[in-house]
Amino acid sequence: MHRLPKSFEEFDALLTKARAELDEHAKEDPSDNAITVVQRQLEALHGWTRGGRRPAQSEKDQLNFGHIASRALDFYPVARDLYNLSTFVIYWDESTPMTS
Repeated sequence: MHRLPKSFEEFDALLTKARAELDEHAKEDPSDNAITVVQRQLEALHGWTRGGRRPAQSEKDQLNFGHIASRALDFYPVARDLYNLSTFVIYWDESTPMTS
């Protein structure tokens, strides 16, 4: 997926995919702190968004995984998914559809 998610459903699928890919990269290089930080942020995001819940602005303010991806993980294919997830979360508002 090289486009922004259009619904919570698409966001959640992309989040699941990105988390799985990062888990694999972490196994390959457990000393990569950037991967560890992004994994923690995606875990928090996953928890905040169960049931389609939109993260509060204070929660969004804790996330910088898109920035980390651009600085330290750009060589991994998952980076594009992280950029798209980050953009979706930044602009997620009440008008975001819950399903496709």
